[in-house]
Parts: sequence; structure tokens; C-alpha cells
Amino acid sequence: MAKDRGFLSNRSARFFKLSGLTARVSTSYTGQRLKEFFQGAGKAAGSRAETHIRNAERIVKALGELKGAAMKVGQAVSIHADLLPKEFAEILSSLQRSAPPMAYEEIEAQIQAEFGKSPGNLFARFESDPCASASVGQVHRARLANGTRVAVKVQYPGVEENLDGDLKNLKSLLSLGSIIGYRKTDLEGMFTEIRDRLLEEMDYDLEMENLKTFRRLFRKDDRVLIPRVFPPYCSKRVLTMEFLAGDPLEALLQPPYTQADRDHFGRLLFDIYAYQLFRLGLLHADPHPGNYAFRRDGRLILYDFGCLKRIPSEVGRAYRDLAWFALEGQIERLDEVLLQLGAREPGKESPGLDFYRSFADVFRKPFQAGKEYDFGEARLHERLFELAPQGFAKMLHFKPTPETIFINRVIGGHYGNLRHIRARACWLDVLEPYLLENTRQP
Repeated sequence: MAKDRGFLSNRSARFFKLSGLTARVSTSYTGQRLKEFFQGAGKAAGSRAETHIRNAERIVKALGELKGAAMKVGQAVSIHADLLPKEFAEILSSLQRSAPPMAYEEIEAQIQAEFGKSPGNLFARFESDPCASASVGQVHRARLANGTRVAVKVQYPGVEENLDGDLKNLKSLLSLGSIIGYRKTDLEGMFTEIRDRLLEEMDYDLEMENLKTFRRLFRKDDRVLIPRVFPPYCSKRVLTMEFLAGDPLEALLQPPYTQADRDHFGRLLFDIYAYQLFRLGLLHADPHPGNYAFRRDGRLILYDFGCLKRIPSEVGRAYRDLAWFALEGQIERLDEVLLQLGAREPGKESPGLDFYRSFADVFRKPFQAGKEYDFGEARLHERLFELAPQGFAKMLHFKPTPETIFINRVIGGHYGNLRHIRARACWLDVLEPYLLENTRQP
């Protein structure tokens, strides 16, 4: 493993890398617009697609190397594919996969700084090679003195110190009009929400409490497993949890797992997230496939509780109303709910029933009464891409609202997860009981 010591904590290097990336992307799009003056419509569209691909590849390479907030924001934006050109979204989605690991020397130094002991002295055994790596930290297997198998999540050095600088540069990058449909001023609330969630995710003391909370909330649900934590081996930047082994999402596509297993786990994922959104008002808000594992006995393991989203009751009701009105064909009510949610500019007229009807038709497709829907055949995202020109024409009617960013992230992420495992079910049977409830449990 190559040594990357200091690459996260060198603020000047990060600044120049991100600002240089922004300059290159901006120059690329400026050149593209000039070229389009001299090209026909067909040739201009092809040239524009090539520019999107080239710039997306630049951004993915840079953010993957930088990790931290830079990579995390890229992951968050990639889930909002409806805001991005198709070619751009497809490449940016690669940031959802695991990040390259950091050198063991950095991890060893972080544990030494937190506990005053090396990993070898703190644990009876500590594996130097990580079993998982992501944007903010990586996970190593270990054993306690009593033989208990644990997973130790260690935060990369320098992540928190670089947060604000990374966000400032990324905001400039993503506000380029050629990439994303919102204005720079519209991104303020979105980035404030992302910053707040990232600060929480970097606080492993808080994640320890989140784990305890979710274990309590799901204590009666035998379908879900959540790791125990070991407080003497935890700190703000190190989290030690029970090691719960399971198969990754990808394993569901191969024997001994069957279609019935995939259908079971698809329904289970859908159900526990509807439960969180509509009843608990507390959402495990990172749908990355690496945050789940599956067992042959039908149980699901949940990992990574750094990113939780508390959902105000009025926001949960608004999502319930949006789903209900779309399913019932009460299209005229959708604009009213979006105004209440703060997702629609109150000073502008409604984009119209035809606009809302087009998107409601896409949403309704998996939820036909008495009909099984195969997410393996789902092309809802392609239909949304087809509607994108209409959406961009109406974009100024809408604005990103901080309360919805991570909810939409979960919905979009699990749409991808259900498609990947090709889950089939009568999804209305799972969703409808939550939509018919008028009260939420504490």
C-alpha cells in the first residue's frame, strides 16, 4: 500500500487542487459554448456530451484522491441525478464505490493520538489492512482482550480541518451553470445542511450514541441487526463496534441466494425506511450499499450511523401527502404541498398540472394496486432523464430545501439498490399502511 501521509492535512495542496479543478472545468465549458456557435444542433449535442464526460472524469479523479468532505459532497450530489446531465451523473455515481485505503501509518498515528497507545497495545489483535474504506474513515478488524471480534472505524487525519475550505471550493465548482441547474445562491442552504451532517458524521462519539438509539428503536424487530459499541475503545475519531459478518449487496445476485431472497430483502429495505421516514422521524441517511450486509437467515445488518437525519413532523407529513396525492391522482394538490415544504418559489406561478402530472405518472408506476413490480426492469430514472428538458425549463420555479436533501438522497439511493438486486413485490402493500396513518410514534 502506497504511503499517502499528509495528503489530507495539507490545506494549501487541497485548495490549489480544487481551485485548479474549478478553473479547468469552467474553461472547458466556456470553450464548449463558443464551439456551439459554429456547430449544428446535432453536432453541438454530441460535443456537449463529450465535454460533460471529460469534466466528470476530472472531478471524480480529484474528489476520490482528496476523500473527506470533497468526496462526500460528490457522493451526495451524484445521487441527485435529476439535477445533472446524464453523462455527468453516470460517471459521478462511481464515487459511491469504496475509496482507495489510506496508509496504515496514518491509521496507527490516529489511534495513538486518541488513546495514547498503539493499535497493537490497545487491542489483542489489530489487522493492518482495512476491510472497508470510504470518504471519511476506514474500518479494520480487531479483537479485544476477551476475544470479542470487533470492527474499528478510524477517521482520516485532517478531515474536519479541511471541511470548510473543501465546501467553499466545491460550491464554486457545482454552481457552474453548465453542470447543475441551480444558481449559486440556491446552493447556500443545501451546503449548510451538508456541512451540518458532515460535522455530525465526523463525531464518532455522536455516532456511538446514534448506534445505541437505533438498537433501542429496532430492539423488537428480529429482522434487523445493529452492532453493539464498546465505549472504552471509542473516542471522537475512533469507533469500536461488534463485528457482525454478513454478505454484501452484490452477493444477493449469486447462489445460494435466490429471487425469493432478493424479494425478501427488497421488501425489508423498503419497509424499514418507510418506517423511519413516516413513523420514527429519524432516518439512517446514507444509502451506500456498503452500509448493509445480508444473512441467509433473512436478517439485514445495518452499519454506519454517522449520518442521521431527524425529520420534523411537518416534513414527514408533506412527504406522506406528496405520495398520497400522486397515487390518488390529486395532481392539483401537489403544488400546495411543495409550497408548504419550501421546495417551490412562492413568488412564482405554478409550473402547471401537466408538469406535475408527468412526474406523478413516473412515481405511480411501481405502486399499482394488486400488481407486482420488478425493480430489475425499472427505467424510472430514464423516464426522468427524458423529462429533464421540461424540468430545467421550470427549474426557477423550485429551490433546494435543506430539509429534503438527505431524504431525497435515501430515496434515490435505495431506488438504485432495489434495481441492483432486482427486487419484486407489490410495493403498494408495503407503502400504503404508512400513508394511511394520521399519527407518528415518538
